[in-house]
Amino acid sequence: MTTTTVRPASPPVVTDPSITLRVRRASEDTNTVLWRDMIRTMRQPDMLAFAVVMGVFFLVLFNYVFGGAIGAVAGIDYLQYLLPGVLVISALQGAQQTSMGLASDFSEGVNERFRSLPMSQSAVISGRTIADAVRNIAGLVLVALVGILMGFRFASFGGAVAAIALATGIGYGFSWMGAAIAAKVRQPDMVGMLSMFWLFPLMLASTAFAPVQSMPGWLQPFVTYQPISAASDAVRGLANGVPTGDAIALTLIWIAVLLAIFVPVSVYLYKKVD
Repeated sequence: MTTTTVRPASPPVVTDPSITLRVRRASEDTNTVLWRDMIRTMRQPDMLAFAVVMGVFFLVLFNYVFGGAIGAVAGIDYLQYLLPGVLVISALQGAQQTSMGLASDFSEGVNERFRSLPMSQSAVISGRTIADAVRNIAGLVLVALVGILMGFRFASFGGAVAAIALATGIGYGFSWMGAAIAAKVRQPDMVGMLSMFWLFPLMLASTAFAPVQSMPGWLQPFVTYQPISAASDAVRGLANGVPTGDAIALTLIWIAVLLAIFVPVSVYLYKKVD
């Protein structure tokens, strides 16, 4: 009688998916979340309307209330100066919508459902930020059309496209900062307060509404190089056909810095949610 030794079955070898496969799956998940947020925008157009109304509000208020005084002192056509800055400010509303929308998903338990699915967790944030950028483009076009009705004139069609694209870019960078705030705080009311905390000082102490020469000397270095001023000057140059290579380069650097810092931070904080 012979004894047969049965060898235990070897455990299956589990290999990590290749980088290419992981990137492809993350892209597919990002597109899914993007489509979900775009459908929500179509069903809730008030999000787009709010951004447009705020942009038009700043445009009308500053042009007709403060424009005469600022334009006379600075010796400029104030509407031509103002609209590019308002485009940048309107784009920053997208950052607030990113943070508020993500915080609302946390409070409603939507992100818990996302986390239970076999999907890329970074896609939840990237899909939302891209959706907000697309919504920003539509809002900026509408604000620009209102400015044209008020008398603003772009130097060229290409300049108008480049100006809106650059404004969208700086808004996209700040959207990731808003996502990081929402992933850390997770409470819509607190997120709204923190968003205003960084937006209003940068917005008012910038060249979006007034030239830097009209500000105190001790404040001018900060105003000149902060991101909203750099973006406003760059968009203004593109819209008016004035060479502003330094401002464009500084804006692109700010966008790269914002993405380099807040993309990994927001993804890390999102994954660490209890």
